Formats: sequence, C-alpha cells, structure tokens
Amino acid sequence: SALASARAVHRPQQGEWSAGRGENVANEAYLVPRQDVERFRTELGALASDRPGVTIEVTGPWAPYSFAGGVSS
Repeated sequence: SALASARAVHRPQQGEWSAGRGENVANEAYLVPRQDVERFRTELGALASDRPGVTIEVTGPWAPYSFAGGVSS
C-alpha cells in the first residue's frame, strides 16, 4: 500500500465473477501511479510466493471508478 495513492475494499467476488479454484477472500482496488505499477505487481506477487495455496491475482489497469465519490446535489 505504500505505492498506492488510495485503497478501496470491496466484498469478495463469488460465483462466475471469482475465476479459478478456491475461495476469494479479498477484493481490493489500489490507485497506483503509472510509474509504480510494475513494482507494485512484483511486490504483491512476492507476498504469496512463500504461502502454499495462496494466489494473488492482479488485474488492470482499470478506470479509477472505485475511487469516485458520490454526486452531491
């Protein structure tokens, strides 16, 4: 998270949205500056490297809709 400008926590995905085997236990979005994306991916991958049975899937880039605030009237 030190590389991210913001973090959003969503409910774990289920059903057809959770790809692969196992149970989805976390679903988070991180707003990462473009110049830090590769380092971010590398560091996340390292977190699971010594934990058998744990997979970290990183997708994106995505539009930053997870960080958009509500519209005020």
